[in-house]
Amino acid sequence: MSDILDDFKGQWDAAKKDSAKQTVSAKDLVAAAQQKMRSAVLMHVGNTAVLVVTLVGICLFFIYVAPLQEVLSHIGMALMIGGLMLRILIEFHSIYRSTKIDLSDTAFAVNKSYMSFYTYRKKIHGSVTIGILIAYTVGFYILLPEFGNYFTQTQIILLALSYLLAAAIFGYSIKMAIRKEVKLLNSLMDIQQEMTDGEGLKG
Repeated sequence: MSDILDDFKGQWDAAKKDSAKQTVSAKDLVAAAQQKMRSAVLMHVGNTAVLVVTLVGICLFFIYVAPLQEVLSHIGMALMIGGLMLRILIEFHSIYRSTKIDLSDTAFAVNKSYMSFYTYRKKIHGSVTIGILIAYTVGFYILLPEFGNYFTQTQIILLALSYLLAAAIFGYSIKMAIRKEVKLLNSLMDIQQEMTDGEGLKG
């Protein structure tokens, strides 16, 4: 999705230099956005597919490999499975919102829609995803005591350490995504302000 907005900013900046090119640039914007919107939707679908496979894998693990019975373990499973399900629902909603952006509208309206969408995604990549990760982590470590009924102590230690490594990598990726989207939103706000001041393109 960031490629769409990079194209938008580049074409908007180019169009400002020569008013005679504005109509062509608006058409080019729509064509580029339509093409890359499909890629963006596929990206969200891919994310959702990975999450669904992960969810199915975890459920099968709890059913066939480690059928945990203790109440505390059930709470841990609920945190892990619930966090994944929430993230899957969010991805479905993101797909819905991205496909509702009307690329045939004016450049001003399209830009405003993208800003709204990216503000939403910024929240998802930030506090919402971090909250889900924390819940998932707490749930995982709640399970460790009962894991002793199914795994050796060495295996449990390896599980705990490997999870810390995976969480650290995921946390770093979240941090980078937030920085990138904040920068992108700031540039979009600049464009939005220029359009509001009366320099907007008409699609």
